[in-house]
Amino acid sequence: MSEYQRHIEFYSTHWEQNYTDLVSTSEWGDEESAEKYLQKYWLPMAEYDLEWKRIQNQIFITQKLPTEYIFHTPYELLAFRGGCLFGEEDFKKLQECFHSVGDRHFFVIENIFTYKPEPEKSPLPMPEEPPFRMKYPADITWAELISGNFISAMIVDSSNKNFFVFGETASWGRYCANGYLWPVNIVGFLPEHGSRFREKLKVPEKERLEIATEWVPPVYRPFLK
Repeated sequence: MSEYQRHIEFYSTHWEQNYTDLVSTSEWGDEESAEKYLQKYWLPMAEYDLEWKRIQNQIFITQKLPTEYIFHTPYELLAFRGGCLFGEEDFKKLQECFHSVGDRHFFVIENIFTYKPEPEKSPLPMPEEPPFRMKYPADITWAELISGNFISAMIVDSSNKNFFVFGETASWGRYCANGYLWPVNIVGFLPEHGSRFREKLKVPEKERLEIATEWVPPVYRPFLK
């Protein structure tokens, strides 16, 4: 059995089919499109462990809760309202940034921190969702990124997943924290690339201050003012 077979079985009937604009409820469940997508972009565990996990660990203090500080010291930070991994426009802006630093691929790794709900609030056990590990070419189009039916919708547009996103040069990383009280996306980048990232990813000053002082977990606020 492939590493992603359970993903096809599990997500083909997932409740988020009612909350995404990427795939209509009538089209959700196209297993052929989902499998073709995973065949192209799934990152095998052996390759991840051998080549890319160490890059991830250069950028992120991994597998922590969304409320904890997750970037290593050299990285400067920007924060944005979240709610999903990517919207079309913010993906294209980020893509311009990682093209400029020479990345040929970028990676999307789900954060599988352990969350235990309070028993009195969750009397029934929640099924464990299989986590994603994906490897994409840096020049992928938006249309191709979302072409995997329910699989790409669960990656790109899920409102309850947390992801590490990074390129092979370790020049930048993006943490998608949808598991926080207010969902945020935090982008870190090395200082030598700061002007490029700040130019492409800037938001209006009023919005920037609101996110930096109210939306992000408190541990990030001194680094965003």
